[in-house]
Amino acid sequence: MEFTSQLTAPSATRVLRSTPHRYDLIATDFVLINLSFFLASLITNGMLDYSTALTGRNLALVVFVNIAWGWLCVYFNAYRWYERVRMEQQLSKVFKILVFLLAFTSLFYYNVLGEAPHTPFILLAHGLALVLVSMGRVFHRVREESPFETFRYVVVGGKAENLQQLFKAFDYCFPGSAELVGRFGNTPHANVTNIGNYGELREYLLGQPDIDKLIFFYSDLTLEEEREIMRICETQFIDVEVAPRETTLFPRTYKSQQLGDLSMLTLKEEPLTALRNKVLKRTFDLVVSSMVILFIFPILMPIVAIAIYREDPGPIFFRQERTGYLNNVFKMWKFRSMRINELSDNKQATRGDDRITKVGAFLRRTSLDEFPQFINVFLGDMSVVGPRPHMTKHTEEYSRLIDKFMIRHKVKPGVTGLAQINGYRGPTDEVWKMEKRVEYDVWYLENWSLLMDIRCIVMTVYNAIKGEENAL
Repeated sequence: MEFTSQLTAPSATRVLRSTPHRYDLIATDFVLINLSFFLASLITNGMLDYSTALTGRNLALVVFVNIAWGWLCVYFNAYRWYERVRMEQQLSKVFKILVFLLAFTSLFYYNVLGEAPHTPFILLAHGLALVLVSMGRVFHRVREESPFETFRYVVVGGKAENLQQLFKAFDYCFPGSAELVGRFGNTPHANVTNIGNYGELREYLLGQPDIDKLIFFYSDLTLEEEREIMRICETQFIDVEVAPRETTLFPRTYKSQQLGDLSMLTLKEEPLTALRNKVLKRTFDLVVSSMVILFIFPILMPIVAIAIYREDPGPIFFRQERTGYLNNVFKMWKFRSMRINELSDNKQATRGDDRITKVGAFLRRTSLDEFPQFINVFLGDMSVVGPRPHMTKHTEEYSRLIDKFMIRHKVKPGVTGLAQINGYRGPTDEVWKMEKRVEYDVWYLENWSLLMDIRCIVMTVYNAIKGEENAL
């Protein structure tokens, strides 16, 4: 095939593609930051009065807050335009920036203005900023996901598994906003619109199709031919992105880093490998488990104990060996929901299981049988949120059947988890059910945030009140 360097000018009738509201978000953040300080000033009658001329101390504070906010946003990379980040990450980053801004503003009062900061004003201003900026981010995301913010793209080359990775990534990052026009390749793939072979790509692009993006996978094109395609795309205002072939080497998610002009790929570190996140999660676990043990358990325990014992005299608690953090075995606590039997350590409960008592069925349906596990959380064997621990026998079985099964043990098991709030709780009588659990568990440890834990807890409580079909 031959490529020439004759390029055509883009058509004047080409419809301009929608672009992300990049600068809108930056401007909105600055407006909301200043609005927060203004409202705090009005409420506290304090240190900053926007209704008067901004002179002296007031002007210095306004200038400092805006410069500090802008610098912190750049430092923490708060505006990532080329990839959509999860809302939990965005809000977590906003919170982190505002904590630093609070510290810097306090230091500014002491060292520059020469006075102690007015505590009600400072705390109220930053609290309002957290609420308003977070609401602004949520609104921005809703607007980005509207049907008016769409883009159309074509794919060049790649194998079927590469395309599936691409579709999954676009569905996650741009739900309902990415439209695949088709693919160019010498070997057609099923379930994909095949526009033509590589030799037809240049003519297609010069025809000025209404496409926004071209995704390059590895192909049979020579380096010079690929460069020619990229030059054509530049004249047609088509964004070009290259998906590295090496990504298929990585068993899980990876990250890229720039070393000069060279891009390097490496395995992505999980958030909970960082000491600060470990401390944050453990502190959260201790606070939640202590509140449950001190305020809920004393009320719940006598009622449940009497109900269990009246129907089936015997132990109130059931302790069973489960696989935990780094494959270590621990004893997990539960309220006993079954009659005493010899199969409890080998056989999962099933629907209509005659071992389950009437009280036990209620406890399982409402998840009340899980409350003693907060003792495990307090002792450090478990976390409030994490992959659910399985019997040691099932760990041995599923580790042979599912490739990524053991990865889930890189974090502490949880009383509830991401898989459970997405409908994958109860018996795993089929392998695909466990595979879906593992998929959610691995995604959790790769994308953990404190806001995600809070969301899991809220959804667990909601599901318990509503009732779940898979609860046994």
